[in-house]
Amino acid sequence: MTSTDPFNLDGLNFNTLQSAEGLEQLDRVFLEALRDDDADLHERLLRYRNGVDKLTGIPLSEFLLEVAPRTEQFIGRLFAIEDSITAQKQKVDDESVIHLFKKQFVQRRSRRYRGEMEFSFEQLDVWLDAQLASGEPDRELAISRYAASLLDDKDANEDAITRITQWCIHIRKHGKAPDILDNWVSFQLPELIDYANLIPLQDVDNDPSGRMQSDPGQFVKRDGFTLTDGRMNNRQVMGEINYCIYCHDHDGDFCSRGFPENKKDPESDFRVNPLGETLTGCPLGEKVSEMHLLKRDGLPVAALAMAMRDNPMLPATGHRICNDCMKACVYQKQDPVNIPEVETGILTDVLELPYGVEIYLLLVRWNPLRRKQFLPKPGNNRRVLVVGLGPAGFTMTHHLSMEGCEVAGIDGLKLEPLDDWLLSQPVKDYSDLVESLDDRIMTGFGGVAEYGITVRWDKNFLKLIYISLARRSNVTLNGGVRFGGTLNVEDAWSLGFDHICIANGAGLPRVIPMGNSLARGMRQANDFLMSLQLTGAAKFSSLANLQVRLPAVVIGGGLTAVDTATELQAYYVRQVEKTLQRYEPLREAIGEDAILAGLDDENRSILATFLEHGKEVRDERAAAAAEAREADFVPLLRKWGGVTLAYRRGLNESPAYLRNHEEVIKAMQEGIYYAEGVEPLEATLDEYGHVEGLRCRLKENRDGRWLASSEEVILPARAIMVAAGASPNTIYETEYPGTFRMEDDHFLPHICHPDGAQPVAVADHCKAHEFGPFTSYAYQDRRISYIGDTHPVFHGSVVKAIASSQRTYPDIMRLLDQQPEDPYQSDVEFLPSLDQQLTATVDRIDTSHPAVVELWIRAPLAAKNYRTGQFFRLQTFEKHSPVIAGTRMQIPLQTVSGAGVSGDCIRLLLLRFGPNARLAETLQPGSPVVLMGPTGAPAELGAQRTVMVIAGAWGAAVMLDLGKALRSAGNRVLMFASFRHRDDIYFKQQLEDAADQIVWSSAMGDPITCSREQDASVQEPDVIKLIKDYAAGNVGDRQQKRIALDEVDEIMIMGSTGLLKGMQKSLGTDLKSVFKNDVTATGTVGSPMQCMMKGVCGQCLQWQIDPESGKRTRAVFSCSKQDQPLSWIDLDNLAARQSQNRLPEHLTGLWVNHVLSRSEQD
Repeated sequence: MTSTDPFNLDGLNFNTLQSAEGLEQLDRVFLEALRDDDADLHERLLRYRNGVDKLTGIPLSEFLLEVAPRTEQFIGRLFAIEDSITAQKQKVDDESVIHLFKKQFVQRRSRRYRGEMEFSFEQLDVWLDAQLASGEPDRELAISRYAASLLDDKDANEDAITRITQWCIHIRKHGKAPDILDNWVSFQLPELIDYANLIPLQDVDNDPSGRMQSDPGQFVKRDGFTLTDGRMNNRQVMGEINYCIYCHDHDGDFCSRGFPENKKDPESDFRVNPLGETLTGCPLGEKVSEMHLLKRDGLPVAALAMAMRDNPMLPATGHRICNDCMKACVYQKQDPVNIPEVETGILTDVLELPYGVEIYLLLVRWNPLRRKQFLPKPGNNRRVLVVGLGPAGFTMTHHLSMEGCEVAGIDGLKLEPLDDWLLSQPVKDYSDLVESLDDRIMTGFGGVAEYGITVRWDKNFLKLIYISLARRSNVTLNGGVRFGGTLNVEDAWSLGFDHICIANGAGLPRVIPMGNSLARGMRQANDFLMSLQLTGAAKFSSLANLQVRLPAVVIGGGLTAVDTATELQAYYVRQVEKTLQRYEPLREAIGEDAILAGLDDENRSILATFLEHGKEVRDERAAAAAEAREADFVPLLRKWGGVTLAYRRGLNESPAYLRNHEEVIKAMQEGIYYAEGVEPLEATLDEYGHVEGLRCRLKENRDGRWLASSEEVILPARAIMVAAGASPNTIYETEYPGTFRMEDDHFLPHICHPDGAQPVAVADHCKAHEFGPFTSYAYQDRRISYIGDTHPVFHGSVVKAIASSQRTYPDIMRLLDQQPEDPYQSDVEFLPSLDQQLTATVDRIDTSHPAVVELWIRAPLAAKNYRTGQFFRLQTFEKHSPVIAGTRMQIPLQTVSGAGVSGDCIRLLLLRFGPNARLAETLQPGSPVVLMGPTGAPAELGAQRTVMVIAGAWGAAVMLDLGKALRSAGNRVLMFASFRHRDDIYFKQQLEDAADQIVWSSAMGDPITCSREQDASVQEPDVIKLIKDYAAGNVGDRQQKRIALDEVDEIMIMGSTGLLKGMQKSLGTDLKSVFKNDVTATGTVGSPMQCMMKGVCGQCLQWQIDPESGKRTRAVFSCSKQDQPLSWIDLDNLAARQSQNRLPEHLTGLWVNHVLSRSEQD
């Protein structure tokens, strides 16, 4: 993309305006122009900025409404787009007659009319058409213009006015012309609010579980993952604006300030609505009414500047994101003004202007309407680490960089790089940025806004914020960085940071106590959404694997459950299509037998179902194309069982209903079922151990309380998703106990004084005076703050998370101002140096071994903090991965153990099993990668012990580092090394260096050759039998000294789940006498993993058991503690978890080989 420099004033150009100095120059030019045009306003603006005039309430609104149009005029001249702005204003002016017609005829005359209805609707409609100019394409606008013209002479036009009034009555009261009633803005009238029945549902006929559904006539036709809600058009937005009564002019702007209990006393407590929601209004205090007034007057840039005065991160709020402002609207008994739609509409209007992206980016950093942060401040040599780049984190990064701090934002998620041109040249057309949500590059930027919120919201908006931060010289953004792994608190101080702000959101999804929990087919909602929207399973081109089956049940009553239900339905259609699209070419290339050879009966049956459903989807697409209509998959989805939302209480008590019922309405229109009053008891399983139903206890509503009944019902379910909420992310305290004081499940909130920190109670709401943004942590003069979903006052809402940063950054700056400045840091290139330490690149690669691909990854801080036994999440960037035959050749995710460290480099070994190793072969030295970690728990090495290690091909990679560490700690190491074939052994000499003695075994082919006299080699596929033979002296030369098994203090097993299970059983039976009584046995749990951040997505959840009773004790996150007491591991559950995606993994492996083989042939 190329774009000329648009700036048109006093030598200003794109490059200069990227710096604080350039923006200061811009501001001087603006002030000079304002002084020339209006000296009085210029003087008042300076007094406002300097705090001389402390404006509030109506005087502040009036002042801002004077400055905003001047700001628009200046920006129009700056970008030379005055004509484009005028054209938008003209469109608003031209359509103002629609709102006049609505007010005068639809709302007033048709309601007050008491005369006879002399004409039928049909007669009036024909008459009305005759009055209009022929060929008018916009009938609503034409009728509005005609009707408005009649009001110029009411007496002379009395008959025509009466006819139009009667025409309106026929439509409003008698249901004539339903298309007009439903779609014309002029006929959209507010309805009374029935808080007990906000969601119109009906019973499903003859449904045994009493499920409900939306009116089938209201079902929408969804196809894939394009934007599901195109937002209001400009006319609809203006309809909402004209509905607003602009109550800022009488201090009644409750949408912004909150709805007071006593309207005459604005300082009184906030009112609580009938749903129990505290009406705080916009958490940011956005100037809503003033924004509306400016937009009404056709001033789009002025309106955006007004909104961004308090909400510079505006693209992350608005339509389908927040509604606190609507709840506090002055209209409490009827539909409120849809403020989020207006906000997003105003942003869209500006983005559609030439250089609209640059206008937004400019107003983020320069906005004359702000008293504070109207310009970036000069550098202050303060350095802040922001942990997490979700809404709270990216907002804090913005505010602190505006204050002059150097800010490093880190996130554990992959962060795709932006195109270079977006950082180095102006963007003229917003369309150049926009990607279809169906196949866009998933940048990872935005945290929960990226992976947790669905395509109901346009995620292209996140790119605007990403660009804004990435262009700043005092900001660096790095993904794949785990706080507590890649770097910790002590690292931050030693690197030179002055403050740490934790904004890493929610973690630890809650596990429901029910029978067969975490069975195969059962997932956490976060796991599903992250796989779909971050790892990329939703895209046809992706190699990410995610299997779901229908029917499905989503357990939960919050918005996460609602989002999961809609996306599961959409994904199922995508999944079966994708399966069919890959299966048919594979069948042609290698034959059906080769495809089925790697599948058991269960997975063959699942494949057959997916193929059948895929063909039905294809047939529906063909039929829709032939009939020139949209494809409708709802009937198919329902035929296959559909998706049911299951909540233990009533719908109107669910969190989603209370917080944002509009989202439930939209979801139900996608054909979702709703079951209320169902308490999950058990996942019922089929003969393969896969879920087939959810057994629930029915509950009854008695006098407003949902009480358990004696009745039960089984909801058919081949997939169960759990969305039971999550606690704040306090994983760092779990990993480093004693760092923070806790209260319940969150950090204890504190406020800071010059003489120390003081704990405070959790505030009632997000606008409370004291909310405690600091943790208890104190080291010398350094503190740690926490915000967003991590904080108990601001959790559960994107806009509240953003507000937490808005409210906290001044406290951080006051704290930093009290700290002495380090004179040695002022001239250091801090952020570039930090980038180098956090960035992971391929240093070298060895593909010569037939069993493994050896990678050395340069990642200085990760290498520094790696400890033996830990592992990483390896990914390649989607942006840098080629597309071959419609397939993105990206490593979407690979769990890989560290095999050692050399200087700044980490050694990784990828077994040549599955597609990722083959994709890794294509990497080149210097290739950037994501290496998130280290994660997992370091191995407990002990000292002066005898350790027996049982390892296969996978465990051998761990042993290369672990064995050396064990021996260095003074331990003796006996290794049983079991391989399928002797050619599968890799780095044999290094393995020998890692163990005092090795017993080699191969399952087939020739025995493995021993290089040392103390070692032995046998051909034996059964490791347990091998151990028995060794104990009996039947392995190797009896004359040679061997490490006796009764000398072993610990057994470490790093192998298949089958091996773990065999050892678990045998250590309690036939191997019990071989070892001493107090020997410990540890198994490495190879559960499926995704985020690997120790408790966020929940994919790694697996059960532990009481070894005596065999009963389950608790579910644990295995990415947090992968090495567990062998007797505690529920290996049946682990095996089930490992096979969740067996079918798609098998097909993906075949597909990658097929695509790459064809590519090599070409």
